[in-house]
Amino acid sequence: MLKDDSIESIQFLDKWPKQTNTTYKVLIADSAVLKMKVQQINKDALPIIIYYDNKKVFKDKINTNRTYVAKLDGETNNSLQIQQVIVGYDKNNKQVFSVYNPLGSEMIVNFPETTVSYSVGVRLSGDGEVTISEFSLTTYNTAIADSKKELFTKNPERDYLIITNVYPEKNNYYQNMFIHRRALSYLEKGINVEIYRLNTSPGSIASYTFEGIPVFISGEDELVNLLNVKPYKKIFFHFINERMYGAVRKSQAKQTPKLVWVHGYETTKWYRRWFNFYQNTKSLRSALNQADGNQKQLDFMRKLYTTDDDDIKFIFVSNWYKEKIAEKDTNSIVKNYKVIHNVIDDELFNYVEKTAEQRKRILTIRPFASRTYANDLTVKAILALKDRPFFNDLDFDIYGQGPLFDEVVEPIRNIPNVHLHNYFLSQEQIAEQHKTHGIFLCPSRMDSQGVSLGEAMSSGLVPVTNGICAIPEFIDESCGFLASNEDYIGLANAIEHLYHNPEDFLTKSNRAANRVRHQCSKNKMIRSELNEIIS
Repeated sequence: MLKDDSIESIQFLDKWPKQTNTTYKVLIADSAVLKMKVQQINKDALPIIIYYDNKKVFKDKINTNRTYVAKLDGETNNSLQIQQVIVGYDKNNKQVFSVYNPLGSEMIVNFPETTVSYSVGVRLSGDGEVTISEFSLTTYNTAIADSKKELFTKNPERDYLIITNVYPEKNNYYQNMFIHRRALSYLEKGINVEIYRLNTSPGSIASYTFEGIPVFISGEDELVNLLNVKPYKKIFFHFINERMYGAVRKSQAKQTPKLVWVHGYETTKWYRRWFNFYQNTKSLRSALNQADGNQKQLDFMRKLYTTDDDDIKFIFVSNWYKEKIAEKDTNSIVKNYKVIHNVIDDELFNYVEKTAEQRKRILTIRPFASRTYANDLTVKAILALKDRPFFNDLDFDIYGQGPLFDEVVEPIRNIPNVHLHNYFLSQEQIAEQHKTHGIFLCPSRMDSQGVSLGEAMSSGLVPVTNGICAIPEFIDESCGFLASNEDYIGLANAIEHLYHNPEDFLTKSNRAANRVRHQCSKNKMIRSELNEIIS
């Protein structure tokens, strides 16, 4: 990361506890690399932290006039999530600091001035195995302010900045992957972008490169510092909030032209997502506690939509969401906007003509993070098909990960022709799965477009979903099936129809691939976005 003026570099690949049995069972083997096998025993278990060498405190090792860089790298499988933990202590051995560094990242650790000692650990959640090739803390004889400036300015050719909440990383491919696909497409057209992931980490800055795109992770103050030392031609926002925008307005980039992509969540009233809290009072109470924050966000969006005090333009991914949600929920009319759909990469998700046999192979790829994704309707549709005479001729593959996975799939766990895969897929792996399936079962309760549906259609899968929100703007009965809201029987009937009508399956498959290319193809959408970027 930094110029080679390192004083000391310590690797932490040995002296870990061999076995831990709490809400997780963890087996650890250390040698030239560090290997961990993790099993989550309690499905409701919170992440756990395991400390190096019995939480050994490295005494009097921190000099806050120097730079400390933490690094964690390795390979995981299944649903396992791992982060590097750095804990700081003052002269009285009181903890004054802690920070988490994602797998595949380097982090400039901003220890408070009172810090003199530290300890290290790993934060674990999920199930799987990890092989850690690097777990280090390196000391540089450089003031931290100089190190941050060096980091921020090391890619001078990157003259556009995307600010967002999350972004794909080595341990989590699903986080805003559609933003990453944009960034790669921009790069192909000569628009060099880098990413700023805004979080709450005070002062510490993680950085990594994901498939050629540089990424920073830190809070508002460091965003201000970045914008003060590096000028950008234009700033792009995804999932904008007041913290992001306020930091930019505090910086020397106050008047830099801005494009804001509006995806839905950031401009939607809380009660529209009723399905996330209707089942129990605890969820409802949590939603009510967030209602004031939601209204504050909507008030912020209303001011932003109507401001005359900034060079700002809004990009909506569908007409439906702009008119029925964004403007209605903020009680405003957006002044300066363009409707440009999310990019569907029809080159990666290329169309290969389907065979009639593939109508029997049904694919689902969804996060299991909330009930928005309606995975429970997928399960109910499968159960509705289970007693129909042709069911054993079908084959289901369900891919995804999230806290709801085990609960949602439990009713279908022991059905022989239903295959459960509790892990994330890369975009390339998704494209491979598309090639071997014919139907994409993807119900929904809230969608501003439906990117995963579009990707599957691009590959020639016939979409089976719900005709809610913006989805009918992208799918109709000529190329797919739209069941009514919450109608899992309609989803099941669509699969039965395709089973009994192979010619209709082949026709819809071809039409689905053509519709995506006409409406949301990579070249078409990127060309529209580039027109806004360079204007």
